[in-house]
Amino acid sequence: MTAQRPGVSTIALLVGDVATLAKPAADMIKALRYFAERDAAAGNIIIVVDGPEWQEWLNHLSDTPATISRTTILTLPNATHLPGLMVNRALALVATDAVGLVAIGTEISTWYANQHDLSNAMAINSARMVAGYRGSGEARMSPQESWRVHQDDQFSSDYPHAWLQMLDLVPMANALIDTTFIRQLGGFTEAPAMQQMWWWEFTLRASRMETIISLPLQPVPIISWYRYPFARTLAGTVGGNLRAMMRIGGERGRMLPIRQDEMMAQPALSDVAIAAQSAHWRALSEPLRHALRQISPDRPLKIAVLGGVNEPAHNQLCFFNYFALMRQWNVLTWQSLLIERATMADIADCDLVIFSRVRSANGVALMQACAAQKIRTLYMLDDNWFWLGREWHDYAEIFAPGKPDYENFLECVRLADTTLTYSAPLAEDLKPHARRVVTLPTNVDLQMFAADNNRPQKVATIGYVGSLRKNMLAFDALVSIATRRKDVRIFVMSNALPPEFAALPADQIHFAPYQFNYEAYATVVTNVAPDILVAPVGRTRFEASKCPNKFLEISACGAVGVYSRAEPYLSHVIDGQSGLFADDTLESWVAAIEQLIDAPEARRQIAARAREQVAGHYSTVAVLPQFLAMLAEAVAGQN
Repeated sequence: MTAQRPGVSTIALLVGDVATLAKPAADMIKALRYFAERDAAAGNIIIVVDGPEWQEWLNHLSDTPATISRTTILTLPNATHLPGLMVNRALALVATDAVGLVAIGTEISTWYANQHDLSNAMAINSARMVAGYRGSGEARMSPQESWRVHQDDQFSSDYPHAWLQMLDLVPMANALIDTTFIRQLGGFTEAPAMQQMWWWEFTLRASRMETIISLPLQPVPIISWYRYPFARTLAGTVGGNLRAMMRIGGERGRMLPIRQDEMMAQPALSDVAIAAQSAHWRALSEPLRHALRQISPDRPLKIAVLGGVNEPAHNQLCFFNYFALMRQWNVLTWQSLLIERATMADIADCDLVIFSRVRSANGVALMQACAAQKIRTLYMLDDNWFWLGREWHDYAEIFAPGKPDYENFLECVRLADTTLTYSAPLAEDLKPHARRVVTLPTNVDLQMFAADNNRPQKVATIGYVGSLRKNMLAFDALVSIATRRKDVRIFVMSNALPPEFAALPADQIHFAPYQFNYEAYATVVTNVAPDILVAPVGRTRFEASKCPNKFLEISACGAVGVYSRAEPYLSHVIDGQSGLFADDTLESWVAAIEQLIDAPEARRQIAARAREQVAGHYSTVAVLPQFLAMLAEAVAGQN
């Protein structure tokens, strides 16, 4: 049975300077009429008129839209200059399943050409939002617009939430949204400060709740909202708004749009004011609170986090988990930037610039510029790149001394005021090159992993979550067990399904692809509720330097881990208490996994102890004081 395509309402916005936009506005009305009259399946049209001046212009237009079939005209009593508010007013008139948005300057013919494929994709995938490629009007026009990219930049058309924290990617005029979904999200922001960023703010919220499915559809030209000729400009600077958008969006589970009062710049709160609303602040030592106050007594700190498209999960763990806990303190603001596009204009007013796993020539140049302008820098590394090319032959020609990525990474370490890492072996290797090395425990936000301890015990879910590993014994053990036993099912979440699992019956294996969005990853793993997860690791120095994230996340989601008897797990897992170890034999892995399958009560006890250990030593709340001490010293320059 073919899925039924949703009915579509097209909301067209008449907003901006009438004198400047009269001609393209008339062209839009003419095009809307053309397609409405020639395609009965084109759906309804709602034209929203921003106040009396635009209505007067319509009254004198020879091609009046009032006679276009299936069209409603909604005139606002006063000019708002706010597209988000206009769309919200139109939503009250929408009775169809889906909504598409166009504005003056949109190439209406391409919008209608793509609408059929967009609505089909929405039906087939049961999607809440779908989008095609970006148009030329959404490209960067200057290096200062580093938060914007265009398809010509060879950037993927995917729209994960983690990338939308850095980039305004989703094309407004090449997208369809489920009407109920818009209403669940509270509509669009009406904050004047978000006049230009109203669409980006919506897509950031939407992508946090649902996957925005991307389609390889022809770009739809449009006038950019950042260069739109509004009759009255209400927005602040994009840089300032980005930091506010990240801070407000840091509220866990937030669905509602940004309000204007939340966007207003405010001075740093007093110690008493923060303490009144935050138990985490009250739990800090008095010297630490004083140190945080001293580094920025009059305003919140400004922090930028720079990294590549593959770094958002690292940034979430290393920085954003903590920032989310601190969001109500008003002691810092932050934004995330794509290192390939970042410029000095983005970070010139920052107090601290964080370079997350950066290994590019642009990273080196920005480090040098920060040093020249006395902006404090922090370099974060959580993988031992000194040994990557030496121990993993696949990387020998990519990441080794003399290669650009390696030399750029090493120069960034030399230039950084502070280098942050998470393991003793990596800290040891960094010290000869870095000015100052700080080693912190890694952390996990337990609120993201709402573990359910009342799981059915008849069928055990066993499996693996993470990037593929060279140590395949653990995978062989999972397959061996699943082949012999029908009381287990396999769950794998990775960048690809390992070939070892291909022979298993389809109904016995659940594969989930890798998630760029860490919060979505946590949700998937928690919803699957695995009982036992394996964490194999080799015995190279590169692997011994890794963070014990799998121990933290396995324990956080309520599962029990079976780990290689090697670092980093030897220093974190208590054998028989918070997990089990396996030796480098197939028999050892099979025995450890089956021991847990066949002893559900013991498994529950180990899971409870493991989560208790993680909560006490490695939760974001537990590590927060150490992170803040590092942050205060990094900004104050205590080398």
